[in-house]
Amino acid sequence: MIRKGFKILKATFGVLANKEELIPDIFFSVNYESLLTDFHAVEPIEYSDNLDFYITMVDEPNVPFDISVSEKKISLTGSILKATSEASDLRFTLFGNEGLLFRYTLMVLEWKYNTYSFHACSLYDEKTNQMYIAPGGAGSGKTCLILKGIELGLKIFSTEMTHFSFDNGMTLYKGSLIDNIRVANLKYSYPTVPKKLNLKLPETTDEWGKKIPVDLKAEQTKFDLIEKTGITVILPHIEEVREKSIVTDIKDRRAARKALFDNISNKIAENVLLYDNVPFAGLDNPVLMKNRFRAVDRFLDHTERIVKVIAGSQNCWEGTLK
Repeated sequence: MIRKGFKILKATFGVLANKEELIPDIFFSVNYESLLTDFHAVEPIEYSDNLDFYITMVDEPNVPFDISVSEKKISLTGSILKATSEASDLRFTLFGNEGLLFRYTLMVLEWKYNTYSFHACSLYDEKTNQMYIAPGGAGSGKTCLILKGIELGLKIFSTEMTHFSFDNGMTLYKGSLIDNIRVANLKYSYPTVPKKLNLKLPETTDEWGKKIPVDLKAEQTKFDLIEKTGITVILPHIEEVREKSIVTDIKDRRAARKALFDNISNKIAENVLLYDNVPFAGLDNPVLMKNRFRAVDRFLDHTERIVKVIAGSQNCWEGTLK
């Protein structure tokens, strides 16, 4: 068996496989399905018997494909390579950025390390020491905030998942620096960004439909974690064309807490369909939920401002910057 060890943020895991090709370069390459669109890095480490969890893969071409999950182990057996090659969306496979390893890692970070993850982009203003965290699902406008933020001189702390934990105070950890972005957004809405990144856009007949992975490392923060910073939370609803920006401060702590709890729970609790035909139940449980609820409450204690923003792609930062 091939044995390899990896680390994502604080979580460590080992991979055991009977074939080398079962462990893809999706860990390290900049592509649409890469885990690097979720996390800052997937770091190779030495394989050992005391890692947080293990993934075992035994490919047997003539055996039905199966996935099982326990407290410290993910097991894939049967025709794994065939199931992967036939999957219509590699994001929803073991190693995809919407897949099983991504969700299991979030669960382990909570369970073992009390480290929590908003589905949120984060941008930092070096002039004011202010971190802007924008939780939101697909289509909420995180990418617009990222691209317009780059135009305004903000630095990228995370494009997709924002992690935090509590020791004496609160620590924020750098997340992914790669974002999947529509070609048309780069070409028409934020044309200065490709120039700034020295990015050549591909030719396509579906500019508004096609997304490409864009490496934003050149615009990242100078630090990988931060403890002392002001925090503004933005709940975005960004449309391509909207003349006026509407910014509403959320004063009711209960409303803010619900919005953040729903967001922080989504990727762990969500039921998904893996490999097109393997229904997989969410990984949440009552203990994790209660701990997460308390973490959201503590996070709110460190937050200066929470705003709901309804805006267009060009005015999405109006009324929020300090």
